[in-house]
Amino acid sequence: MRKNQTIHPKALQDLEFDQILSHIATYARSDEAKAQAMSITPKFDKLQIINELNLVDEYLSSLETDNALPHHYINPFNEELKKLDIENSFIEPKALLNISKAVNVIVKLHVFYNKLKAYFPNLLDQIKALKIHPEIAKMINQKVDGYGEIKDTASDDLAQIRRQINALYQELLQIFAKEKRKYDKLGYLSDIKESQIDDRNVLAVQAAFRKKVKGSLLGTSKTGSIVFIEPEATGQLQKRLFALKYDEKQEIIKILKELTDALRPYKPVLSDYNRYLINLDVIAAKAKFAQQIGGINPSFSRDKTLSLVKAYHPLLKIANEKLGLPVVPQNIKLNEQQRIIIISGPNAGGKSISLKTVGLLQLMAQSGILIPVDNKSRLMIFNNILTDIGDNQSIENQLSTYSYRLKNMRNFLRKINPETLFLIDEFGTGSDPDLGGALAEAFLEEFYRKGAFGIITTHYNNLKLIADKYPEIVNAHMEFDIRHLQPTYQLNVGQAGSSFTFEVAQKIGIPYSIINKAKKKVDKNKVKFDQTLTKMQREIKRMKDLENEYQTLKQKLIEKENEHIELNKNLLQKLNRFNRLYQLENDILKSGEKINKLFDDYFKHQNAKRLTNQVFKWAEIEKNKKFPQLDKTKKQSKQQKLNTKKEKETHVAIKQEVTQELKSKDVVKDLEKIEIKTMAFTPKIGDQVRIKGSQANATIEKIEKNKALLNYGRFTASVPLKDLELILRKK
Repeated sequence: MRKNQTIHPKALQDLEFDQILSHIATYARSDEAKAQAMSITPKFDKLQIINELNLVDEYLSSLETDNALPHHYINPFNEELKKLDIENSFIEPKALLNISKAVNVIVKLHVFYNKLKAYFPNLLDQIKALKIHPEIAKMINQKVDGYGEIKDTASDDLAQIRRQINALYQELLQIFAKEKRKYDKLGYLSDIKESQIDDRNVLAVQAAFRKKVKGSLLGTSKTGSIVFIEPEATGQLQKRLFALKYDEKQEIIKILKELTDALRPYKPVLSDYNRYLINLDVIAAKAKFAQQIGGINPSFSRDKTLSLVKAYHPLLKIANEKLGLPVVPQNIKLNEQQRIIIISGPNAGGKSISLKTVGLLQLMAQSGILIPVDNKSRLMIFNNILTDIGDNQSIENQLSTYSYRLKNMRNFLRKINPETLFLIDEFGTGSDPDLGGALAEAFLEEFYRKGAFGIITTHYNNLKLIADKYPEIVNAHMEFDIRHLQPTYQLNVGQAGSSFTFEVAQKIGIPYSIINKAKKKVDKNKVKFDQTLTKMQREIKRMKDLENEYQTLKQKLIEKENEHIELNKNLLQKLNRFNRLYQLENDILKSGEKINKLFDDYFKHQNAKRLTNQVFKWAEIEKNKKFPQLDKTKKQSKQQKLNTKKEKETHVAIKQEVTQELKSKDVVKDLEKIEIKTMAFTPKIGDQVRIKGSQANATIEKIEKNKALLNYGRFTASVPLKDLELILRKK
């Protein structure tokens, strides 16, 4: 860390950064992760900060999509790692099982990140730094089962010992059951009949029959009415069983020592795994906290620009949401043309919250914590954040508030530079207003000269006026509802604000006589200045309301215009559909007329060949209309000639078939019937008819000079009477 790259603990305290860490720690699963969360501190390396934010952002995306990470919460194994440094030590089976699970988690995460590398590039890069050793889990799982117990197959000796234990135990149970039945029949046993003492099966014998039962007395009941006796027949078996269990325990220790020895070369790898999983637990906690506050991954500007858009104070957001209260977002911008902002306005108007919002979000971002802002926001990295917020009276040092603040300003002067963000609440208070204001002005000018960035809140008029002297200092005020004399908590940059001292006093019922006396005691210029600020704020509020009204009307006009555009679009689509339908029906009508003419010509000349030629000629004309010839290359022209030749051959064959069909007696008879029917038909107004050969029905509306006016519903058409055939007579 370079010199002057530090955040003083006082700044962390003033901005309540520890409360943010406490919220994050509640989401951590292990004690180690909770402790690590509470020890988070701001960073100063831009690449490191961006990487930490990206890790949290990628984890957050896994919570909000279907790409959930595999289960990765494993109890850290710090103590087990220490045993690997102690010779002849061993790790317990359940702890070994936990290590095995940790190894499997690392392997699963590695596969998962590789499979979805487009979604988790930073998490993949992080795990790539680990050496993957799945054989560690395999080695443990060969000896330890899923319940954290040593398997029978862990060694041949263990398998043999356990077989002997099981056989002996079954024999012991059988003999004990026999003894119990014998003494129960004799009436020596109590109601409970049997029990266990130190893993030994004992008979519950009535005290009066104690000497009649052979065996070892191992205990009595509280009242002394029952004695517990281990039968003589099972005593020796029990001793052999204890000896075998001792052998089993020694064999298990031997196996665990061998397994622990096998793990010792992997200690660096296991240490990395342990550290990685604790850190992943912290990343998960950060992501869940980001879900709670609506945090996003902010962008960092290339130049010196801090621009917070729709920024929320996270602690205020959490508190107000619990109470069902709204939170007003803030828009604040600092850059080289606007390095220092002086916020003024009434007490309890939100000045301090605006100042703290900037500082806390900056600390969070530089600590790899997502922040609740709009994605249009931009941040920069500060090497130092200095704060002077709240009542800083020091009891230990017997310093007054003002003395302490002067000491703090001295510290500011030593550390402040162009990479510093300073935040001062109620600048200059604690002393004589005129003298304190003058000293505060001198400090501010020095901070300005050193190129620092900062935000201060104040009621002093001389500090409000300093913005006119320096181009990179701007005024801002907390908006105030003058009509209702209530704060709106909205920050407006560009204009100083009134404290509304007399207005608020009047609102809460202070007599006018007192207020007027107070005004007379204040310098007239100060009163006029405050009144001017009040009028300007009133005018700004009016202009803002007009702007909002204008924007509302503009939006309504845009919506109306869009509605008209959509309506016209729908009407045009309907018109186009109607035109296409009309064209289709017109084409059908013309086709029907053409077919009727062809048949009229056939009836007149009785020449089938002539009819066929006319049909194909008409078809060729229609084809050329629908598929106009395009310019062709020589190769295409040659191919077209071959296609034409084939078509002609096909047409000749079709002609022959049609001619033969038309020559058949049945067709001629049908045509004669049609002709007779047509000749016999006398059309009348109201008849339903259709053009010969067509499918469209129409009603005759009018008959004039051998022509009928047909009504098709959407349109009308004039058709010769001879071309019509009857469908239905008018009743």
